Amino acid sequence: MIFGQDGLCFNLERSSPFFFKCQRCRACCNNKRIAPDAGEIARMAERLGIPSDDLRARFLDPADGTIRLKPDGDCVFLDGSGCGIHPARPLVCRLFPLGFVRSGDGRERFSLMPLHPDCVGYLGEDGTVASYLASEGAAPEADETDPVPDRGGGHR
Repeated sequence: MIFGQDGLCFNLERSSPFFFKCQRCRACCNNKRIAPDAGEIARMAERLGIPSDDLRARFLDPADGTIRLKPDGDCVFLDGSGCGIHPARPLVCRLFPLGFVRSGDGRERFSLMPLHPDCVGYLGEDGTVASYLASEGAAPEADETDPVPDRGGGHR
């Protein structure tokens, strides 16, 4: 079992029972500091039809490289119909409500992250972590994620 710095227990594996159905309430898209990697930036930029440098300048905080937030705390990519980059969203968004760590020896573990009190998504055990990853387009990306120390607490 792996414990994150924030006290989360990373006790789920790909074969663990898990199901989550997002209801697009957007509660999880508020007040999050998400630092996309170079590949995620390239995918987001392609989705928006702009160069990666333009995406960095317009949508990322120059101080720490995280996705900017609107004054109300919403992700800058949220609009009236939801996530404007949904097909190209970062891995941490694809994984939600799961956290992910991979140890240096390649062992993967997942954790159920605390849901926002206003989240109306459905949690259950009608599938597996692996089926959820596949349904969110996260399985190949999670396979490629760099190892993080066991003390982790995030996906990178």
